[in-house]
Amino acid sequence: MSDPPEFTPRAAVKRWLERERLDKAEQTVIGYRGQLKLFVEYCQREDIDRLGDVTPWDIQEFETVRRGEDIATVTLRNELLTLRQFLQHYVSLGVVDEHVPESIELPKVPREEQTSDTILETEAAQNLLEVFREGTTERFGRGHAFLELAWYTGARMGAIRGLDVEDVDFGEGYVQFRHRPEEDTPLKNAYDGERAVGISDDVITALQDYIVEERPDVTDDYGRKPLFATIHGRASLTTLRKAAYNATLPCRYGDCPHGKDRETCEWTVAKRSTKCPSSRSPHQIRSGSITWQLNSGLRADVVSERVNASEDIITMHYDKADPVEEFRQRRKRHLNKLEISESEE
Repeated sequence: MSDPPEFTPRAAVKRWLERERLDKAEQTVIGYRGQLKLFVEYCQREDIDRLGDVTPWDIQEFETVRRGEDIATVTLRNELLTLRQFLQHYVSLGVVDEHVPESIELPKVPREEQTSDTILETEAAQNLLEVFREGTTERFGRGHAFLELAWYTGARMGAIRGLDVEDVDFGEGYVQFRHRPEEDTPLKNAYDGERAVGISDDVITALQDYIVEERPDVTDDYGRKPLFATIHGRASLTTLRKAAYNATLPCRYGDCPHGKDRETCEWTVAKRSTKCPSSRSPHQIRSGSITWQLNSGLRADVVSERVNASEDIITMHYDKADPVEEFRQRRKRHLNKLEISESEE
């Protein structure tokens, strides 16, 4: 039996990233590369030329260095999770001692760092959708269609960008998310992210009318008909991000919370809407949607399947239940159990 090959830390990272690229979205792999680059640089400073020479002491020293650089605890935890995953792969090949990844101690993330409170609130989303549907603002434009779909499904922006017109079943009322990395439309969780998600009549109407009234009749570089398109083909992530910000300007349904006049405000120009402190990004729409779905009574496992995120992630990062809404849901479920019958009196 031959000995396992020797790798420099840099070569080992490159080889591992190529392997991960087979079933991970490119953005995920890019994130891994950025996180492991820090470990490679540490090994170079410490003259560690062979990955197999890394010891638990080296891991502890690396952790100490990173902790001393005043980074957020959640950032450090994510970096160490990736490092452990990387090292465990090389343990399986006999290159690294099994005690090395086991020595990584993940820091406990303070609750205030676990999640951001900036989301598209349910009331704001409902107000925005109402004025879009009534035609008070730009009805059935790209922004309206994107907001309807993103809010109802809780899907990631990249997943929505990858949809084709034929991925929407207007008869049965669902959208089919597919992983097609070879055609520039990957899903974050690759084939594990493929799923069908039901949509409402309002979403169907918005998408149908957007296709008829605004969507340019184009194909992308692969001959597919993208749902969200520009005259150049499939809409870019930047284009959809701008559409999200523009669609969620609060002055669409009420007074400006920043004391500006909508007619003269520079933030109402599509390309400047990202500057408005109260407009929301696609991720913030997703976060608000997941919270809304949970508060509407959907079980966490059902929401997990719809939005393609684990139940643990949903609980940690997205479940921002309004205390009053939680009270209402509890009352619906349990108030009748507390009634006192005449026989008990």
